[in-house]
Amino acid sequence: GDQRWLNLSHHFDHHAVLDPLTRREDRLAGLHGNTQVPKLLGVLARYVYAGDKSDGAAAEFFWDAVALHHSFATGGHGRDEYFGPPDKLGDRVEGRTDESCNVYNILKMTRRLFAIRPEMKYAEFEERALFNHVLGSIDPDDGRTCYMVPVGRGVQHEYQDMMRSFTCCVGSGMESHGLHGDGIYYESNDRLWVNLYVPSTVSWQSAGVGIVMDTSFPEGDAATLKLTLQKSKQFTLALRRPSWAGTGFTVKVNGAVVKNVSQPGSYVELKRTWKSGDTIALVLPKTLRIEATPDNPNRVALMWGPLVLAGDLGPERERRGGGGPVATIPSLVADGGVAEWLKPVSGKAGNFHTAGRDTDDQAREIDLVPFYRLHRRSYEIYWDLYTSEAWKKKLAEVADERIRQRKLEAATVSFVQPGDAQKEKEFNQQGEESSVDRSAGRPGRRGRKWFSFDLPIEPDHSLAVIATYFSEERGKRTFEILADGQHIGEQSFERSPPGSATGNFFDVEYKLPADVVKDKKKVTVRFQATGNNEIAAVYGLRLIRADVER
Repeated sequence: GDQRWLNLSHHFDHHAVLDPLTRREDRLAGLHGNTQVPKLLGVLARYVYAGDKSDGAAAEFFWDAVALHHSFATGGHGRDEYFGPPDKLGDRVEGRTDESCNVYNILKMTRRLFAIRPEMKYAEFEERALFNHVLGSIDPDDGRTCYMVPVGRGVQHEYQDMMRSFTCCVGSGMESHGLHGDGIYYESNDRLWVNLYVPSTVSWQSAGVGIVMDTSFPEGDAATLKLTLQKSKQFTLALRRPSWAGTGFTVKVNGAVVKNVSQPGSYVELKRTWKSGDTIALVLPKTLRIEATPDNPNRVALMWGPLVLAGDLGPERERRGGGGPVATIPSLVADGGVAEWLKPVSGKAGNFHTAGRDTDDQAREIDLVPFYRLHRRSYEIYWDLYTSEAWKKKLAEVADERIRQRKLEAATVSFVQPGDAQKEKEFNQQGEESSVDRSAGRPGRRGRKWFSFDLPIEPDHSLAVIATYFSEERGKRTFEILADGQHIGEQSFERSPPGSATGNFFDVEYKLPADVVKDKKKVTVRFQATGNNEIAAVYGLRLIRADVER
């Protein structure tokens, strides 16, 4: 190669991102997900050609961080396109999670890393992301792809409009579904790895070997590989035994059972002289298990082998943020193992049934299927799982919160939901360079200059305004709050630092001076950026009687 181009490539190094990764430091929190993955893809490509160990170290550590410490059960990562703190996923499952571009690029990185160093973790992750996120990201009826494929509760696919959308995830979505054949097989001089069980045909040209794989996977549990060879040849066929394939996993060669197969999460290495017509048959039994978020053992995904099971909560809303009520979110209450309360539906492979509980303690029948099969429905991937005793405590907390909410509603004079077009119209929303926002399924409004709402008041009471914000902001925000032009408060937010609490809405109260509301029927509450800063998103604006018990 030409040294000039290698030298030039280093001018594009983003040291603020790459240097910590080289030191094996995860500082991804607050960074845009799909801005970082292509950077590390480039670093990995440079490592392949130039062999710089620091490039290899940065790429490998980045992959480990994303795949093992930032990813959800489906193999996707990020919320609202951004990384959060490592291993802090419990409060991040809600809202717009799992951008498709991120998964597309991390899978490209996964395949390249396996080609460099054939380790099981790469194959396991590819299976997880392919059979859950990627297959779940395309509408099987019309082929439209998704920007986001959320993993939360009462969420739905974020399909792109066929005529009006051409986002990044439409382009990568088309590419992603043209790459299903990648990553099934890998070759070296005298070894062929079989990583995924997918109906496929491969021609190992350098060895003069062809293989046809026939499989009922992922719904079924059988796979058969039939070999054709130009002439008999000795080589090693390395068959992946997935970590989820436990008791009942078998391999047969020409009908004879292979004894002493390797443990789950390793390769069954068959070294022999192969001839044309040889057949390998595998049984890959899938069992049910629970996969909890790292920071909350009671927030769980339900897995059947490598497949995430999604609970069907009813028809999808017509559009994101509107078109119908949000699905009621059930929880799971159980004291035994998952196989005791999640039951298969007879005659329907992959279909399961259980009973959940609503927050009014009413039973809720729930049907679950592999997530990639569920389209145009509201669904639940992550569940809150309680023991019977813990559920009693939860119901008491819910009752206390309902009392608090009733008191707050009784003290409320007016409430506007920013981001809701009808409500904003009712309260005369005005502004300059402001836009609708959404976090954790809740609409809001943010701005670069200002936005305002007209709120009815009751001047005979002491009054206050309560604004609702979200704990995760993409950068520094500083702005002031005015009532009819008079300053009543100022807020500053920093980007959430690594390790901080995330995923929470919180309220800030601002008192209204008596002279501002005297003899008036309404007041204009305005959020205004200061200096070169922006206004943080506001997810609720409530005017209350401050002298009423809450």
